[in-house]
Amino acid sequence: MSRWLVCPLLCLLLATGVGAAESPQDARTEEALQRYNAGVGALARGDLEYALYQFRQAIRLNPDLADAHHNLGVALLGMRQPSQAAEEFTRTLELQPDKIEARIGLGLAYRAAGDTERAIAALSQALTRKADDPQLQLTLGDLYRQAKQPQAAVAHLREAARLAPDDAAVQFQLGLAYEDTGEVDAAVEAFRTTIRLRPENADAHYNLGVVVGKKIRALVDEKVAAYRRAAELRPEQADAHFSLGVAYIEKARDSRLEEKRALLQLALEQFRLFQQLAPQDPRAPAAAHNIEALEPQVK
Repeated sequence: MSRWLVCPLLCLLLATGVGAAESPQDARTEEALQRYNAGVGALARGDLEYALYQFRQAIRLNPDLADAHHNLGVALLGMRQPSQAAEEFTRTLELQPDKIEARIGLGLAYRAAGDTERAIAALSQALTRKADDPQLQLTLGDLYRQAKQPQAAVAHLREAARLAPDDAAVQFQLGLAYEDTGEVDAAVEAFRTTIRLRPENADAHYNLGVVVGKKIRALVDEKVAAYRRAAELRPEQADAHFSLGVAYIEKARDSRLEEKRALLQLALEQFRLFQQLAPQDPRAPAAAHNIEALEPQVK
């Protein structure tokens, strides 16, 4: 259950108690408040079924008791009944349009129901009054990732990280969002920060390995492109051919099986060119060794 919803709940009975009822309507009002307070107590101790019963009884006696609708929504959300919870939060907002906790509850209920679009809409409305809440920024960031809108996710998660720089969960989600946008260096930094804050976070270690691997592959691709262009511009330069052959082998190591053979064939051709251009070069034995190792692999 979200910390937004487990806030100190208002006890509607006066501290001095309620006097004897003077009319049937007063009696219903008194009983509704008693039922409500019994529900508050049950909710506080985690007895959701009893809380559910008491809030429903309070609403039966007083259908306009907004806090009873709200807390019924909290109990329903806790019991994994998000559609019914959304109905109660909606009713709360009909009675009290400015109740920010109900707006957040509605967003969380939509999220639990898998309705990402409406969850984003509800929580974005709440954000206009709670922009400094890192948990709300985090939740919206996660929802935008689910909605395949990584740039929006990064914006909210960066703000969450600014508001709560020592929250490992925020840093981890920020790393995932950066990974989604292809910002590998930023993702690496976010996962490293997560690990610094929570060294036992296995997922952070794993994802750091993933993004570092992506960075290495990107650098290898850049290396291949650079040496290939050098060899094209100066085909008589033996060094470029040798280095390009090595780069092709590095790229082959992280390539799919169907690509590996083609890359190794390219590497073989570069080492042969190197032999032709610089047979006396100190690296000639290494080139010969590579040719001998590669030939069986490309047949």
